[in-house]
Amino acid sequence: MDYSDLIKDYLDDASSHLNAFDSALLSLEKDGYKKDIIIATLGSLHTLKGNSGMMGFESLKTYIHQVEEILKNLDDNRIELGAAIGSLFDSANVLRNAVQWIGNNPTFTPDLTENIMALQKKLEGSDDASEKQQVDLASYLGAKTDTIKVDFKRLDSLLNLVGELVIFKTRLNQIETQIKGTINNKSLTKDLNEGLELMGKTIAELQEGIMKVRMLPVSYVFNKFPRMVRDLAKSQDKEIQLIFEGETTELDKTVIDELEEPLLHIIRNAVDHGIEPGEERIKKGKNYKGRVTLTACQESNYVVIRIQDDGRGIDFDAIRKAGIDKGLIKSEDSFDKDNVSALLFSAGFTTKQEATDVSGRGIGLDVVSKNISKLNGHVIVDSVHEKGTVFTIKLPLNLAIIPALMAETGGEIYAIPMSAVDESIKVREEDIHIINNHEVIRFRERVLPVIRLNEFFGLDKKKPKRFYLVIVGKSEKRIAIAVDRLRGQQEVVIKPLDEAFGKSYGIAGATILGDGRIVLIVDIMSFYEKREVSAGV
Repeated sequence: MDYSDLIKDYLDDASSHLNAFDSALLSLEKDGYKKDIIIATLGSLHTLKGNSGMMGFESLKTYIHQVEEILKNLDDNRIELGAAIGSLFDSANVLRNAVQWIGNNPTFTPDLTENIMALQKKLEGSDDASEKQQVDLASYLGAKTDTIKVDFKRLDSLLNLVGELVIFKTRLNQIETQIKGTINNKSLTKDLNEGLELMGKTIAELQEGIMKVRMLPVSYVFNKFPRMVRDLAKSQDKEIQLIFEGETTELDKTVIDELEEPLLHIIRNAVDHGIEPGEERIKKGKNYKGRVTLTACQESNYVVIRIQDDGRGIDFDAIRKAGIDKGLIKSEDSFDKDNVSALLFSAGFTTKQEATDVSGRGIGLDVVSKNISKLNGHVIVDSVHEKGTVFTIKLPLNLAIIPALMAETGGEIYAIPMSAVDESIKVREEDIHIINNHEVIRFRERVLPVIRLNEFFGLDKKKPKRFYLVIVGKSEKRIAIAVDRLRGQQEVVIKPLDEAFGKSYGIAGATILGDGRIVLIVDIMSFYEKREVSAGV
């Protein structure tokens, strides 16, 4: 996001806060002191103050702070409303003029030194200190804007209606196929086909348009971390440079909201565990200042976010020892890349002996795994000892309409989210082997646990001689889901199950096919809770 975009957002936001300030003052003047109005006004001014400081308008920020002090004194009964209301109206004019000056010249930085001194004298009890200022009447109208604020629930409702259209279009396509087989009228079927194509194109454009309205650049999340990284680094006597790449990449707002906490924990771990103090880095031949890089890019229908540091990397021996000490693995267990990822994302796992206010409680990466899984995404960890670590997060662009692989088993059809699917293969029953009473298959030099979907959901347990395995992944782990046959790939609209059903284990939601059939959407993450999968087989 460039500076002009930031100024535009700042001015739009400032206008709404100034209007709220004016409304509050008019209410106080008319109805007298009301604590809830004072509190709400303080909150609005505090936001404007923070935004002004972020934009570098330090004088404006200081002036707003003085206005806050008057309101606090009013709230604490240290000054009377009648004595303060005139100064507050004058201060509203000062703020409105300053914002208008910035709007007329985005490179202008207002200097409110005299106004700050006047308010300071007012706080000290001088009655004639406030400087009255006229305001351009047109400024009350605010600047014209090409943005509007919309309740996000309304966008959800529109997207839900588009989802219904997608289902209806699929149904019409099926009817078209039936008509072709029963009516020998090429002209009619041609017109019907052309009409359906036009409708499909319009629905696709409508869907894309609504999705774009819901999209935000990941900079909305990224820009929350520079101050945090700076403060954490200072508290540990480290120097760390935070670098952004691809911050204009866009994501659905629902995904943006869920992404903040995982990024917080990963970045905090990079600062605390990964980046070494400057002296230690110099001894290793590294730059004194550490680097943490946040990168975002779009790949097909997914967004990939990488958090990379040039710190210590992962000490695999320390990870293994901590896992044994906490009883998460046994000393005789094999230890490879899959085990490392499983341990890192385990609840309660940490390599620190004592907890600090930054880390050591073993909850950070566990939260990362759970939040990303809720978004039908996954996390991959790649690390080179003493070189650095990369966390790669892969997320779907949106959560409401997803591509899914339709699979049939036990006479039922299930939808498997494509975001988790690596590939599918056709196998024979003799390809399946038994290890420790669990079914496995050897695939690409790895031994994968096999989960039969019909048995998982308690359906018909017939074992056909030939069937399909859908290879799905979470982080570095892979499992094979056995199904009778594949029905192809299609976009499905996720419908959440009603709370009356309770917790539906293994089900992420449902969708409706074009012929009206209800199909359940598989929750891939639930397979990893099975004992044979969590044990790694």
